[in-house]
Amino acid sequence: MLISLDRKNRRARLSQRGHELLSTLQIEENEMLNKANQTGEKPDLEALWRPEFGRYMIEGTPGHPYNSSVFDLTTVEANMKRRREIVASLMQEDEMILSIGSYPQLGSGDFLEPPHKANGQFSRSLFLPDEVINPHPRFHTLAGNIRERRGSKVRINMPVFHDLNTPRPFIDPSIPYDRSLFPGDKEAKEGAALPDHIYMDAMGFGMGCCCLQITLQAPNVDLARRLYDQL
Repeated sequence: MLISLDRKNRRARLSQRGHELLSTLQIEENEMLNKANQTGEKPDLEALWRPEFGRYMIEGTPGHPYNSSVFDLTTVEANMKRRREIVASLMQEDEMILSIGSYPQLGSGDFLEPPHKANGQFSRSLFLPDEVINPHPRFHTLAGNIRERRGSKVRINMPVFHDLNTPRPFIDPSIPYDRSLFPGDKEAKEGAALPDHIYMDAMGFGMGCCCLQITLQAPNVDLARRLYDQL
């Protein structure tokens, strides 16, 4: 995920420039693929770049699949490092990339650069603006369709950790209970938000997380099923 740093005010925010960098990263890839289609030569790509749900996300994969040898295992870390270097070469001075699962302030206060209000038509979240979503139509449609199929927004409640200073019961003070912009806004007040929990109401809190993905290819369907079952 791409982070924008405000060094003067000592603030770090998710940067929406991830989508912009992704478009730049794909230029060389698209040019080489077009050339390969014309000449029949196999393109020699260092990395492939793909859009993900978050506008602040940059997904990179190896330019070629790894093989099944022990030697290939030793090249994984170097390949990941190289992909980070490629992204870093395009970043501005006040930007950095983090490889972490979830941004700690996602949906909380001043977390996005540039800032936007949480009033989007697709997520209808009390916390996440639609601007955190990659502008590719599939991701906005996905967010809206999940909400419409459920007939309500998602209900994510994470138990809060109680220390000496945590009130009991803990009622999340960040929830705008009185908002009435969309019909689903009343869900939090009507029981979707549980006491002693942190409440989240959009699929962006899940799809907005990053991970290390591994794709495996088996030689046939039977072995693929067995591998799937074991994992």
